[in-house]
Amino acid sequence: MKYLFAPNTMNESREVYLLKNLLETEEIPCCIRNEHLSIAAGELSPQECLPALWVLNDADYSRACEIVDAWRSSPVKTQPQWICPDCGETIEGQFSSCWKCGKQRKEA
Repeated sequence: MKYLFAPNTMNESREVYLLKNLLETEEIPCCIRNEHLSIAAGELSPQECLPALWVLNDADYSRACEIVDAWRSSPVKTQPQWICPDCGETIEGQFSSCWKCGKQRKEA
């Protein structure tokens, strides 16, 4: 078993779960350690309480590193705001439907 990734802050801890799902999709067995240590923050240093992603099979480690590196270096795609054609509400780009009336955004 080899250590692969841990976030820098608790706010980034969701990345561990996302990466775990990504690795499992690629059939790389992995686990999260320290998953429930946040309750010990204060008794332990905050860095010790962060969840950490570990690869179970050493043979999968290099492939897992490649997958994580590719994910971390991929550009973030952002969508511009859009206006709902039914109710005229301005919606942030990451949403695919109007929060007010439920109308789906038309893809360009």
